[in-house]
Amino acid sequence: MRKLLVLAASAMLAAPFAAIAGEWTGTVVDTRCMAMSTSNTGNDHKGGELKGCGSACAKMGIPVALYVNGKMHTLAAPAPMLADHMGKTATVSGKAMGDLILPEKMMIDGKEVNLKGMM
Repeated sequence: MRKLLVLAASAMLAAPFAAIAGEWTGTVVDTRCMAMSTSNTGNDHKGGELKGCGSACAKMGIPVALYVNGKMHTLAAPAPMLADHMGKTATVSGKAMGDLILPEKMMIDGKEVNLKGMM
């Protein structure tokens, strides 16, 4: 009985960290500017004043996220390699752990983004 309780408790503790497979479609954004204002979903921020801000942040290594239905899901991928895709709509398939997506495949403008060179 004790062994069963230990196994059950271990399973309950591990459950929140289990990766869930899925597919998400949203906008590629930089997490820093989005944290300041949810209007920063494009590549140009502050009402268009800051041209290419999203790409600049990604090139500096600011984490990139997929903005889906008003929520950011950080992508576990090198931000500089996604800099050219800021503000674009993407479909990402992979596994999610909470708000983190481990991308396995990413499609933007009908083309697959090479993730193999990223990891």
